[in-house]
Amino acid sequence: MDILELEAIIHTGLWRGRVRAYTVADGIAAFAAALERFTDGAAPVAEFMAGADTGIGLIGLRFYRVDRSGHIACHVRLLSGDLATDHRPEQMWRMEVEVGAEAWAVVQFTRQLAELARVEAGRATLAIEP
Repeated sequence: MDILELEAIIHTGLWRGRVRAYTVADGIAAFAAALERFTDGAAPVAEFMAGADTGIGLIGLRFYRVDRSGHIACHVRLLSGDLATDHRPEQMWRMEVEVGAEAWAVVQFTRQLAELARVEAGRATLAIEP
């Protein structure tokens, strides 16, 4: 089982963040399956975490519905990595933001994640609401 390096880039409003974290293909595949259950309405949330809150980099995504109409939001949590082992917690950059997403965009993102996990390469892009 190979370790994959992921990079997350987010631009929303005036905020921008970019971080790298590590995971395995099975973790990405499991997240794609959870997102599929979420978009089908079989699960109330879908969550993913890569990396760790230790200075190596962290990417956290949690998808959920925000109202009875089924509007979707994603809570994004990024924590910078690539720090020396003697880092101080204050050296790390943290970003947490909620972004809205259309159901069609989440479905497309899910398919891209599943393919990324299958071939262990590629890109998955989530189009978010402005």
